[in-house]
Amino acid sequence: MMPNSPASVLHDQPEQPVLLCPSAVTDPELMDGVLSVLSDEQLLEVGHRVDRHMLQRKRSAILAELRTVVAEALEEGETDSTAPVTHVGIRTRTHEGMPPHWSPSNLRLRHADGVSTSPFDAAHTELEDLLPDLTCLDQPASGDVLTIDLRTGAFSR
Repeated sequence: MMPNSPASVLHDQPEQPVLLCPSAVTDPELMDGVLSVLSDEQLLEVGHRVDRHMLQRKRSAILAELRTVVAEALEEGETDSTAPVTHVGIRTRTHEGMPPHWSPSNLRLRHADGVSTSPFDAAHTELEDLLPDLTCLDQPASGDVLTIDLRTGAFSR
């Protein structure tokens, strides 16, 4: 390929998202037509891509809600320390006959002083709806702890 050939110029450009008409992927008949021509491997890849997008959306919503409820808890003096919260740990809960799940009433806040932690119950917040959705997308094992860095937005186990 020559350095300034059209193919080279296109190849060197940063990849831009392809914009489609929303009905191209939301209209059941159009979507069925597209999916019907895909191979099994391609269908699996579409499924994986959808799962990744859903997981990222849920994580973003959880991060935003955690930042809000933790800021309110600090402001209202509901934590064991007045130092800012840097991380939130979410432990799994298990009920008989059910798989482990992330629970909004099982949080531990880690403060910026590096020493203090505070138990925290985020029941009756949007986390009651968001964490079960996350459980479905990213099934935890019994005893898992999901740690969310409120500064960077990173999720880790």
